Amino acid sequence: MTDKLYRPQEDIVTLMTQFDQQVKDSPELPDAHTRLLRARLVFEEALEFVKGCGCTVTMTIAGANGEKQTPVIDDIAVVLDPNGNPDFAEYVDGCIDQLVVTYGALNAAGVKAQPAWDEVQRSNMSKAWPHCSVCDAVLERGSGPELVHPGEANAHGGEWDTILKVHKRPDGKFIKSPTYSPADLKRVIAEQIKQAIG
Repeated sequence: MTDKLYRPQEDIVTLMTQFDQQVKDSPELPDAHTRLLRARLVFEEALEFVKGCGCTVTMTIAGANGEKQTPVIDDIAVVLDPNGNPDFAEYVDGCIDQLVVTYGALNAAGVKAQPAWDEVQRSNMSKAWPHCSVCDAVLERGSGPELVHPGEANAHGGEWDTILKVHKRPDGKFIKSPTYSPADLKRVIAEQIKQAIG
């Protein structure tokens, strides 16, 4: 084990500086050449992770037994590779390499990851359905950000807590709660630009 502080984005700034790659000081969409490079790096590392999982990418959407598979993007699907061999070290390497190229893409655009991460995490957590701990009723959004019981104002004498539950479709995909709120990354970027300008 190491006692080194986990600072992945800063580590990638050091790496990019060492290899003469531009790191922006404030958020700005990179030029076309940099965007293409970053897209290729992210895609390549994602494919290496897929291989480490013992899977492959296919352009067909019909499964071996005739069942329809859900494509990832358009007609591209990730499927188990009958000839593939999952490799745990390659699995982990693929995950870390994706972090490296993703942090690199953020650095090339001058974006600090932590505020964007926090906003996406907040949004993701809002996908869970808030329920009453006493009667399991789905809670509703009040006039502000607070959650309220759909019954009476003083339901259960006010003695209830919010518990979060996941609702899924039959295929396993999560159903977003009525209280879901999407990530506002435009606000996060605007705040970072404002901070950079001073």
